[in-house]
Amino acid sequence: QIMHSTIYKCHHCRYLIYKSFKDIFPFALIFSWIEILQKLVISDDSFLAQTTKSSIYKNEWLYTVSNTLYDLSHLLIYFMASYFVASLVWRGLSNQTKESFSASLLGFATVWLLLTSVVPGTDYHYPSQPIWLMLALISYLFIFLTRLLQNRHHIFQYSMLAILLLISSILSHILYRYPNIDLEYLIQNHFSQWLGDGPHQLIPIMLWSILAIFLTLSGLFVPDILFRPYSYFSVVSENLNAALSQHTDKIPYLYTFYTVKNSFAMFGGIGILLSLFLAVLYESRKLQSKNYYKLTLLTLTPLIFDQNLPFLVGLPVILQPILFIPMVLTTIFAEAFGALMLYLKFVDPAVYTVPSGTPSLLFGFLASNGDWRYLPVTAIILVVGFFIYRPFVKIAFAKEEQYEKIT
Repeated sequence: QIMHSTIYKCHHCRYLIYKSFKDIFPFALIFSWIEILQKLVISDDSFLAQTTKSSIYKNEWLYTVSNTLYDLSHLLIYFMASYFVASLVWRGLSNQTKESFSASLLGFATVWLLLTSVVPGTDYHYPSQPIWLMLALISYLFIFLTRLLQNRHHIFQYSMLAILLLISSILSHILYRYPNIDLEYLIQNHFSQWLGDGPHQLIPIMLWSILAIFLTLSGLFVPDILFRPYSYFSVVSENLNAALSQHTDKIPYLYTFYTVKNSFAMFGGIGILLSLFLAVLYESRKLQSKNYYKLTLLTLTPLIFDQNLPFLVGLPVILQPILFIPMVLTTIFAEAFGALMLYLKFVDPAVYTVPSGTPSLLFGFLASNGDWRYLPVTAIILVVGFFIYRPFVKIAFAKEEQYEKIT
């Protein structure tokens, strides 16, 4: 009975988190479309700017528009994180009214103060998405403190709230004065040091990919070096130099993040989310509630352009441990299959630099200087991934439906 109660509480906590994710879903969609416009069209290093070299990108007004959208993306990330905490605190204290509002407002203000303590010009404060697990822990801390203080005198309650705001303000100033202690900045630096010149064997590449999957599903921070193509590794540079010297068939490192992970296992994001999208779209059509089906369709275009935030928060993906198995299986299959294609020389290795904003579906095609055989290989990986994901998605939906009926 104790175990059943604990499992129920865990499901309930996760259920509240998903409800709070749904609250920020519209803002995640807006964020994704702003990012797509920036990376494809508007920014001076966008896909269109780098491929056309148009003189329009020298205009001052376009530069101003780009900077404005960049700042808006910052604010949306901060707002979504703060609003997520406020929503989760409110839902966790649903049996109260005045205390719920005060605690959720305090949660919003605390996270906003901490996240906006940004030194101008430091891009490492701008993650692709917040650290959701940390935000959830902050939310449940506020829920715990509110319940602890609910029977106390009003003066004591307000004093504690004032102390919490003061602590948040002090932490905010410390982060502003000493940006090098920023958690995300430290993680980025450490991962760069650990990876060194870059992995150049298949097994280490797979292990790093599995770690990235674990971080994503756990709601933890995923370093840029694992999240998107990274061309500054020495192994990537040496491959490029060999290709420019007309030795594409004899590059020194056949298996790298660039040639394997980025070319075959990042369609829609870590874990080949486009295959998961297809499985969710297929299974959601069978549900009595069509909410998941509609939400899934809304995330299609962002996913194609590697903006997976709406998909991750709009559907039960983050903190869904059952999806870890198919994500790992799909990724390992994709990387092993891609490595086999490279070994058999069925496709040319991806060694060339591609414009920023290039969709992952076209990454291998463009980075191999237009080898069209990447397109059918990509289709095979997506289809196989769909069949791997499908039974697990079915189980996940069944559990969510069962819990909603209970509640």
